[in-house]
Amino acid sequence: MTSTATTDAPAAGLESGGVARWISGKALLAVLFWGSSFVAIRIALEGLHPFALVATRLALGAVLLYAVLGVRREALLPRREDLGVCVSLGILLGGHLLLQSFAMRWTTAMRAGWLVAFVPVTIALGARFFLGHQLRAVGWLGVATASCGVLLLTSTAPSEFARAGTGDMMMLSSSVSWAAYTLISLRPVERNGALRVTAFAMAIAVVPNAIAAGVAGFASGPITASVVAAVGFLGLFSSGVAFWAWNQALREIGPARSGAMLYAQPFVTLATAFAILNEPPTGNLFLGGPVVLLGVWLLARFGKAPARLLSDSQGDV
Repeated sequence: MTSTATTDAPAAGLESGGVARWISGKALLAVLFWGSSFVAIRIALEGLHPFALVATRLALGAVLLYAVLGVRREALLPRREDLGVCVSLGILLGGHLLLQSFAMRWTTAMRAGWLVAFVPVTIALGARFFLGHQLRAVGWLGVATASCGVLLLTSTAPSEFARAGTGDMMMLSSSVSWAAYTLISLRPVERNGALRVTAFAMAIAVVPNAIAAGVAGFASGPITASVVAAVGFLGLFSSGVAFWAWNQALREIGPARSGAMLYAQPFVTLATAFAILNEPPTGNLFLGGPVVLLGVWLLARFGKAPARLLSDSQGDV
């Protein structure tokens, strides 16, 4: 997940030299961590129930982000007038990650990586119908194109994933929950900063998932070293370091340059799922996935969509 309150202007002197390359490296680091997250979820689910996985990864992420806030000597809690909304954001965040975790029981990491690329479409539609943002005809063409890409992507299911359709629908539903989180968080983030709001939301999200894990059971299999490593990666790197790095990149080079790097995220998922999980790529992935990205590009580039909102909010915790 990424910041929604940053400046569009890059800092002075960033267009040349090693500093620009380093700052772009922060955005790339976040994309690499986010792109690998679905592979880590699949591994972590070999030992943990989804409730336990979400609670643990968010607890680790919250600790890390609060440590950053502490080092910066910034306030740890949102303003009083934003507390209620931020509690709601925490519940929404926990439900969002829970949807993705359950989805990963039934669909492949490769399919999940491409389906998440559809998130900017749900954000743009939410901004259109609930915030009054306008979409040009090309923007609606982008929505239609991305939707066709999703249909192509999910048209056939791997034989070893008989319930891939259910997993795909849950993953698409998580794009709606992420759009809701993004749009609801706009004002609290503007007043409190993205790190503070996100750390608080993560901490709140831990509570209901931890309670549910206590009822449903913590483990679903043996807690191996690979399971522990996957959970640590999700909490500390995908939810913690990646968010911090992305927030820094947004502040320093602006959302337009950072957001362009997000188009590489599904390809990172594709590569890591093939290398680590031995998932075989299928033809519909190579056909439908790029069509989704084409639709998102049309929407952001020509559709008069809230481009800054889209580029700031395509990441995932």
